[in-house]
Amino acid sequence: MVEFLTIDFLGSTVRQWLYALSFVLAGFVVGKLCAFILGLVAKHVSTKTKNTLDDALIKALKAPSAVLIFIGGILFALSMLSISTDFYLVIRRIITSSVIVVSAWCINRLISIAVSKLIPARSQGLVSQKEIDIQPVVRKLFYGIVWILAVILVLRNFGYNVSTLLAGLGLGGAALALASRDTLANFFGSIVVFIDRPFRINDRIKVAGYDGYITEMSLRTSRIRTLENRVVVIPNSIFSSSPIENISAEPNTKVTQVLTVKRDNGIEKINRVLPLLKEIGSRVDGTGGIPQSAITAVSGSGCQITFVYYVIKGADYLNTVHKVNNEILKRFEETGITLA
Repeated sequence: MVEFLTIDFLGSTVRQWLYALSFVLAGFVVGKLCAFILGLVAKHVSTKTKNTLDDALIKALKAPSAVLIFIGGILFALSMLSISTDFYLVIRRIITSSVIVVSAWCINRLISIAVSKLIPARSQGLVSQKEIDIQPVVRKLFYGIVWILAVILVLRNFGYNVSTLLAGLGLGGAALALASRDTLANFFGSIVVFIDRPFRINDRIKVAGYDGYITEMSLRTSRIRTLENRVVVIPNSIFSSSPIENISAEPNTKVTQVLTVKRDNGIEKINRVLPLLKEIGSRVDGTGGIPQSAITAVSGSGCQITFVYYVIKGADYLNTVHKVNNEILKRFEETGITLA
């Protein structure tokens, strides 16, 4: 048996080959065991906490960690063998490249988690079917960047001169960026909209002088149906460079009316108008908030009274304004107040 272990095979004894094989098997077993333990930890964490981020991180790192441990076992196995320096360098480069690829795989898994957390998906019910699901687009963008860097590192690891390649990519990238400057600006503008959520589909907004409802969003442009019932196509770069007023986000809509009553009503009746208007602005269905009224101007023939009230969100705006004005006419007629 001892003689068998000392037999030379490809420059190393059988004993050395057995030691190397044991390290490979140990790396495989330890990697599987590590993945199993991480799976148990993820299951335990998911039952103890409501936050799914830690559970997702553990699951994302489970498979790459097992592969890295297995690669480490192979590296230790090589150190047990008597192999030529040149062959060892080739194997070492292959292993290093494998580590780079696995690291890129791990980074992309972490990117996928970050994108899922930062950018809402269409399935979450936050947007309508007319709004594009930007998650896959952002994922592919970052995946491409990571894999390009990984390929460059692998080529450099094998001794290739990547400086010329990087210079070419930089020059080509600069030319491409210059040629598609507007497209890139619109693309990143759409990312800003999806992350910050200044508005959603069917919200009424004011931007760049346009007032209307968002009807559709894409990677390059968005469509607004104005109050004049015209469709305006707006580049998404506008949203990242211009102030956006989201009218639909306000809790209620402010209505300001100016009423002119005749001076012939007398000061007593005119002063009774103020609390009367406040009562109307707070009791009519569809109104809310705290109404205000005040005499803001006086002329020889009449007094101007500014009346401010609020239409609550979700109420029929025109119908509420109609009911308020109808109530004003009714109450003024009952109290004998005449308008100018």
